[in-house]
Amino acid sequence: MSDISDLINSIDSVRKEMQVLIENIDPGLEISPGWTIKEVVGHITAWEIVINKALIAFQAGDSPYFLREQDFDLFNKGEVEKRSGWILDEVIHEWEKVREDLKKTITKLNEDDLSAEIVLPWGSERTVRELIEIIAEHEGEHAENVERVTG
Repeated sequence: MSDISDLINSIDSVRKEMQVLIENIDPGLEISPGWTIKEVVGHITAWEIVINKALIAFQAGDSPYFLREQDFDLFNKGEVEKRSGWILDEVIHEWEKVREDLKKTITKLNEDDLSAEIVLPWGSERTVRELIEIIAEHEGEHAENVERVTG
């Protein structure tokens, strides 16, 4: 199995964990201060959109993709507000679609790309592999929060 396949399996594994956790969750349950599962899923989606844009820019040989809003709290707040009028099913649909788009982008990478340095959307530098690993780490942290509240 390739490193790219391993990375995709890693992010898929965490996603499956999260899907099980939210399957029968009370939509009004507060997962973290002020955020229900809808806000948590929307937040995860927003960051995956950002990471996908960064990977697409890298693949195209373009300048690094930077977040317009470098204050993460303001970015997160704006992304939650953007989805505030959506129902949970709409947020989950976007979450699933964005993940499929992200996986398509990842599968277009070459194995050698994984060790390339990339400027991240928030300004620091990591390898492409590390950027992809952040996806699983991020969703895993939120899955732990959901499990702590629901478990």
